Amino acid sequence: MNSQPKRKLQPLLVFLALLSVLCTLADQTFAQRMPEAPYGPSVAAHAPIIGKPGDYAGWQTCAGCHRAEAEAFAKTPHGPAGGALPTSPATPTPGISPSAAAGKKIYDDMMCAGCHTLGGQGGEGGGALDAVGVRRTRAELLDRMIKRRAGTIMPTLPPDMPNDQINNLVDYLQTLKGEAPAGTKPVATAPPTSVTGCEACHGPGKAHAEAQQAAGGDPAKEMAGAKLIFSFHASPKENSERCMTCHITSQKQESFAHSQHAAAAISCNECHAAHLVKEGKDQSKGSLSYAQAAFFQVPQLPETVRWLHSSLLKDSEPKLCFTCHGNIQAQFALPVHHRVPEGLMKCTDCHNPHGSINRASLNATHWETCVKCHVEKRGPYVYEHAAVRVEGCVICHSPHGNTDHFMLVRREGRQLCLQCHTGFHTQAAVPHSRLGYQTSGECTRCHVTIHGSELDPNFLR
Repeated sequence: MNSQPKRKLQPLLVFLALLSVLCTLADQTFAQRMPEAPYGPSVAAHAPIIGKPGDYAGWQTCAGCHRAEAEAFAKTPHGPAGGALPTSPATPTPGISPSAAAGKKIYDDMMCAGCHTLGGQGGEGGGALDAVGVRRTRAELLDRMIKRRAGTIMPTLPPDMPNDQINNLVDYLQTLKGEAPAGTKPVATAPPTSVTGCEACHGPGKAHAEAQQAAGGDPAKEMAGAKLIFSFHASPKENSERCMTCHITSQKQESFAHSQHAAAAISCNECHAAHLVKEGKDQSKGSLSYAQAAFFQVPQLPETVRWLHSSLLKDSEPKLCFTCHGNIQAQFALPVHHRVPEGLMKCTDCHNPHGSINRASLNATHWETCVKCHVEKRGPYVYEHAAVRVEGCVICHSPHGNTDHFMLVRREGRQLCLQCHTGFHTQAAVPHSRLGYQTSGECTRCHVTIHGSELDPNFLR
């Protein structure tokens, strides 16, 4: 009497047992990979020394000339751990004037300490400023602030810098009348076995800094000195290899060498910026606007905040992706689409730009990517639609956009089904009379559980 229900449950039990075995095997497979970091992508702890430790100038020396880049760089995860921007030591003069105090702030903001040593702190590229208020008159200091001194790498002041700020800076330099303590040396910034800061990406910079110092303002010599540092003007492969020296332990980047972006000669620095200098973008040439912006409004973050919280991307998604994938942008302009242009979804929610073994560089297998959001279609089902397992959801749906309500690749549902359910001799491979399906309406009128069924192999219920 009870043997009949047990027989019906046997296929379900076998399926669940097989599913359990597959899940176990999948866990064992992924367990062989390097573990992800608890916060963000996993990267190497330190960049190795290339060459000799003495070939490095230290990132504070770089900051002396490249002030804007250093300020932005210090905010990123690439910045030296625990390293602060080069600043001048606290002034020992208690009665410093307001103008001199403002000048000290300008001195720190412009990172003059990256090249100049003061009180045993700072870089070695520009010489010590101890007792400069005694050695130089105010007129001499003012002249050197305005005019670049020949034979040095000291950059000129910004052309829009107000005169009162220049005077404040000179007032601060006039207060430096004491000598450096005996035996003081600049603090070493580069560790003995690894390097942090600018030179972790650009390579050893001491030869570059010395060449710029010796150029004496000669453009030809400055150009030759610029070639002594890696400036990411090499081939895309070489540019990407610089990044991959550290980004080697994350599952999100492990397939980049075999990705479509790498095959198309797209390097890391074409999408990411290690130091985003400008707060805003140049709008002089105008830009295309999306029609969806008239119906949906998503709060916009300031550019620097957006950059720091979006994997250091040069632009926001999907604008950055649309610079190359214009055909996909056109699909998102169709009436029915995923809400990517509105900012409610991102391209990287589905795709891995660094490459994957899945179709179209998806984060997961074709159908697993979709059911991450469309959980009602996940299953598992006793009777599954084979097309979903073989081709994925895209065999019926256009994921980026379409004119159909369900984003079907064909507007008429039954014509969509007949793309696969065709037989021999021009007869439909369905259990209906000849041409009888044409008067029955849509296939889903009867086959209501088209994504999968627990009861019927024909998806009738």
